[in-house]
Amino acid sequence: MKDIDHIRQQAFVDHGPAPFRMTQSGTLSDLSFAVKDLFDIAGTVTACGNPDRLEGTPAVATAPSVLAMLAQGAECIGKTHTDEVACGMFGTNEFFGTPVNPAAPDRVPGGSSSGSVSAVAAGLCDFALGSDTGGSVRVPASFCGVMGLRTTHGRISTAGVMAMAPSFDTVGWFARDAEVLKRVGTAYFGEIAEATGTRLLLARDAFDIPRADIGAALLPKARALGPEAEVTLYQQGIQHWLATFRPLQLGDLWATLGDWSEVPGRRVSESIAERMALAKSIPAEAIAAAIPQREALTAYLTDLLGEDGVIMIPTAHDLPPVRQAPLEALIEFREKTLALTCVASLCRLPQLNLPATTVEGVPVGLSFIAGPRGDERLLAMAAHWAEGLAA
Repeated sequence: MKDIDHIRQQAFVDHGPAPFRMTQSGTLSDLSFAVKDLFDIAGTVTACGNPDRLEGTPAVATAPSVLAMLAQGAECIGKTHTDEVACGMFGTNEFFGTPVNPAAPDRVPGGSSSGSVSAVAAGLCDFALGSDTGGSVRVPASFCGVMGLRTTHGRISTAGVMAMAPSFDTVGWFARDAEVLKRVGTAYFGEIAEATGTRLLLARDAFDIPRADIGAALLPKARALGPEAEVTLYQQGIQHWLATFRPLQLGDLWATLGDWSEVPGRRVSESIAERMALAKSIPAEAIAAAIPQREALTAYLTDLLGEDGVIMIPTAHDLPPVRQAPLEALIEFREKTLALTCVASLCRLPQLNLPATTVEGVPVGLSFIAGPRGDERLLAMAAHWAEGLAA
């Protein structure tokens, strides 16, 4: 691992607050946490990884999702770096640099919740808040070998969090162990009971998406957890899922940030400029056609899961790219991993990444997707599954 001071410097923004608490009492009073620089904290600027936003006005209020942690006594130790305006899967940022992946320092940490995952993986805090639209908690958790939860869309308020694609945006968090992960969930959702009668399924076709050695390493790990059945997830074909996801997510992105990105003199990186140009090019007809397709896919998967089902898939299709990977390679990587991450994103479902194994000495994650509002089931089962994966 690189020097801890270097990891801290690369993970945390300079414009964040000094460590502070709201109260000394509460269920999380023994824990420290960091906050992705997409979330407002009163009195500080929310830069969202962009230099123009860094010159903006400090927030006048703290995001409710952050307040929930402060109200339970957790100590906020600072704000963490993000991919520019949350548009990234790798953690790279042309303006502010790339946080360290403590588990594989020559590789990217994953994004866009890059600083948050780096801080947790390095042990700089007990947990960290991130956001997840198309994989921005799940993928970094897999890359850095920690636990990460994307919550059911709409369950935790995104007020005071920069909108990127609002019909997909969710709040999530990272932790190194299942107990802390669950305690954070309890602060949001209330007491979490044992998840009795969980019906574990394995999406057999999803394990053919990663490169062969990763799929071969993950599949026996997943089977050892004792799934009730192996099922076909992509009955409509992988391309159908991607063709539904792309116009909706890009349409959301353009509706939300398009005007901002075209302000004369706006400073954005080359990759963001290209992403915005692509978003602008999506025809309204493609968005209109994808809306009912999304609902049909949601109905299909939620019917498959029912009230008690959880389905296992790989989290990412490959190991994290090396830090010097060219932009073209990152784009190709993103498109392939989106075949996995788009499932929960499209269907607005919660997804948990757990460290499962290593390939070439690099962490590889296994994911668990539950039905709507199944966040508590995932949190209740996380310790049991983590123990099984470690065996």
